[in-house]
Amino acid sequence: MCNRVVQNGVVIKPGGKMTVLMKGPGAEFELPFDRAVFGGPARSESRNYWIRREGAEDVIIPGVTHFGEKNKVTGEQGWEDFSTASALQGLLLPQPPGKDYRLLKVVTQPATPEQAACFGNDRAPIVLPPPAPAD
Repeated sequence: MCNRVVQNGVVIKPGGKMTVLMKGPGAEFELPFDRAVFGGPARSESRNYWIRREGAEDVIIPGVTHFGEKNKVTGEQGWEDFSTASALQGLLLPQPPGKDYRLLKVVTQPATPEQAACFGNDRAPIVLPPPAPAD
């Protein structure tokens, strides 16, 4: 699933604030939003539910160097490290009335056999490659 994310060198647990990139006028992920609160996972298979029924919008979670998961069998915290800062797929829910934040769901997919063996979990976040350098 994903119970920890390291973004820009900071370990973030559910309930912690994260920065995401929202789509701008050119439909590119370019607008930073720093009041997203990590609200757990969302299955990629349920993406349409989150968008259509809950009003979520696609975002990316930039600057991620590790994600963590607690092994369901042993209870130990495991980590997957990336060689360079990557991004995760996310869904940002609408702002609740009277609140100054929006809940962020990290999108997960079925874990690879290697991830399942390492983390003892059948889900893993969708990792996007690092952005290409600007010309």
